[in-house]
Amino acid sequence: MSQSSNQRSSRFGFVVHPLSAPQRALLGIRTLDPPLAFLGRTKRTPARKIATLEMTSYMDDHVDGLLASITELPDGLLSEQAAGVESIVQAVNLCQEAGAQVVGLGAVAAMIGGQGKSVAASVNVPITTGNATTTIAACETVELLLSRLGRRRRLCLLGPPGPVANGIMQLLVNRGHTLRVVAPNIPKPLQRAADTLNEQGYGEVSFIDSVQDALGPENLLVAASSTGGRLRLSELPAQSVVIDVAEPLDVTRDCSRRRDVLVLEGEYLRTPRPLKGGFWRHVYGVITAQRRHIFACFAEPIVIALSGRTDLCTVGRKVPPEVIHDLSSLLSRYGFWVDTLFEAGSKVRTRRLKRFRDPVA
Repeated sequence: MSQSSNQRSSRFGFVVHPLSAPQRALLGIRTLDPPLAFLGRTKRTPARKIATLEMTSYMDDHVDGLLASITELPDGLLSEQAAGVESIVQAVNLCQEAGAQVVGLGAVAAMIGGQGKSVAASVNVPITTGNATTTIAACETVELLLSRLGRRRRLCLLGPPGPVANGIMQLLVNRGHTLRVVAPNIPKPLQRAADTLNEQGYGEVSFIDSVQDALGPENLLVAASSTGGRLRLSELPAQSVVIDVAEPLDVTRDCSRRRDVLVLEGEYLRTPRPLKGGFWRHVYGVITAQRRHIFACFAEPIVIALSGRTDLCTVGRKVPPEVIHDLSSLLSRYGFWVDTLFEAGSKVRTRRLKRFRDPVA
């Protein structure tokens, strides 16, 4: 792709992993590894190149990058974290060899090894977990959903003291929302954070004991735990509305789609222009439902590479408010925003939302 003289080129990397056995089999096909494709195991190294990507922002800045994958599934990464970190480091090194100035970690890869700390300590390129941009996208999804529902359900949050959930709590309350946080046993740091937010006077934080008090027709639950699997789709009360933020998902899909509950994904961002990458970028977009919209954790290293602000990379459990503020400004500058609601990877139509609106709204 030719570039004019006023364009500045940047490069990023992003590390993913298969979320299911079929996705791992597809990874085997992509990397010409029959044992992985048909048996689910391989003797080859776990890190593989998937696609070379490119995009131009609204500012006419060009960015390209490498999408790399490891072979482990989420359960394997969580149960064998030392081996998982080693695999992720190999994938990061592939990205760095391709010239990446920053590398992002996707899904469970961002959780293990102290939320990316072990990986960051083992490589010579800035690492970011995507937690800050995921926080921003989740809050923008909340705002969009509230505007579409035509009324203000009571906002509830499941997940603190996880890093994304803590960021969501801070951002929503600073925007003036009243928030009920599910916390049967309130850790002292969480109580102090809530007290500080309440003293600032923009919004209000209170605590509830049970997640059941955050469901049903009067509530909107933002689920953002670090562990996932906290709720079952089959057991959600009728008229429940949940925004499930990032992998691993909190709502286990143990039944077919229910018409009487709404479970939305909470981290889709529209890209300023299509993210290109040939056939395998297209395949990745189809199986992960990331076509014109991508996950926030994916967008974070792209925006950091475009801006050159590697100081905004974060690993570990803390996401500083100033990082969220600066990344929010950069997302707007380069043309990433939340404009669509997604359910199971598909755009939510207006007629679907009508079931969950106030009848008099």
